[in-house]
This record gives sequence, structure tokens and C-alpha cells, in this order.
Amino acid sequence: MIERNASKAAEEGFQTANDYAEAGADAAREYAGRGYDSAREYADRGLDVAAAVSENMREFVRREPWLAVAAAFAVGYTLARLMRRMAI
Repeated sequence: MIERNASKAAEEGFQTANDYAEAGADAAREYAGRGYDSAREYADRGLDVAAAVSENMREFVRREPWLAVAAAFAVGYTLARLMRRMAI
């Protein structure tokens, strides 16, 4: 009788643990899916912003080519100075 009760209690404990594990795995899958969806949405927004910035830059270079060249030179010169300073 005691062995039967112990066996039954162990089986119930195992089933309860299994239920909790399944519930945890389901919750983890759900949260992972939500995270994936959110990351995909942010990536799509980022791509849209990058495309808009790229188009704006193209228009700017077409309208003001000399200013764009001067700005590129200034940025390159500044970065070269910073890199040189960091390397020493």
C-alpha cells in the first residue's frame, strides 16, 4: 500500500513537472515569436529609413555636387586625423 502511494505520488509529481515544463516551453516559443516579429518590424523600418536617406543624399549630390565633394573631403580629412591620433 505504501509503495503504491509512493509510486502514485511520484507519478503525479512527474506529470506536474512535465506540465510546467510544457507550459514554460510554450510561453518561451510565444515570446520568441513575438521577439522575432518585433525585430523583423524594426529591421523593415530601418531599411525604409536607410532607403529614404540614400535617396535624399542622391538628390543633394545632384543639386550641389561641389558642396558634396567638399563635405566628403572634410569628413575624410577629419576621420584621417582622428585615426592618426588614435594610432599613436
